[in-house]
Amino acid sequence: MSDSLLPELVDPFRLADKSRVLDGVLDLAAMPRLAEALGRPGEGLCRVELCFDRVPSGRPRLSGHVVAELAPLCQRCLEPMALPVDTRFEMQLVQEDRQTAGALGEEDVLVVGDERLNLVALVEDELMLCLPVVPLHPEQACEAGFQPEFNGRDVKAAQKEENNPFAVLGRLKGGQGADS
Repeated sequence: MSDSLLPELVDPFRLADKSRVLDGVLDLAAMPRLAEALGRPGEGLCRVELCFDRVPSGRPRLSGHVVAELAPLCQRCLEPMALPVDTRFEMQLVQEDRQTAGALGEEDVLVVGDERLNLVALVEDELMLCLPVVPLHPEQACEAGFQPEFNGRDVKAAQKEENNPFAVLGRLKGGQGADS
């Protein structure tokens, strides 16, 4: 992959007609939704390779490969963690929603409404799909330390050790009976 900066907007149908390959980088700082999902602004570049062509039936197709190093916040210690991403995707390109009904059921479909495709938004979407629901450092690497979850026996032991909230009422009632 090359280090040239990719354009933000392209005509995917013209690129598919010419079977073009776009190879370069995109700045993670230009992806605000990804920054929100990471909990901090993105830093660095992601490497992108996009192949535009047509399937045998003549429909335009986009195949992509994205490589990036993301840094979401660990939900245990709230410190950034390294998350390498290497993802591939493939989708058919359509101009209008009614064309999606005729698209192959096996592939994803991307509707390009105004014949321009925003590459930054497309790559941002693919990177967001790679994020874990709850980002966590490995247990040994987390600065907050690992807190094992309770199993059934631990919960029962903890409940026995806790003061029963009704014990206070019992003492109050017992104390009233002694005074009367």
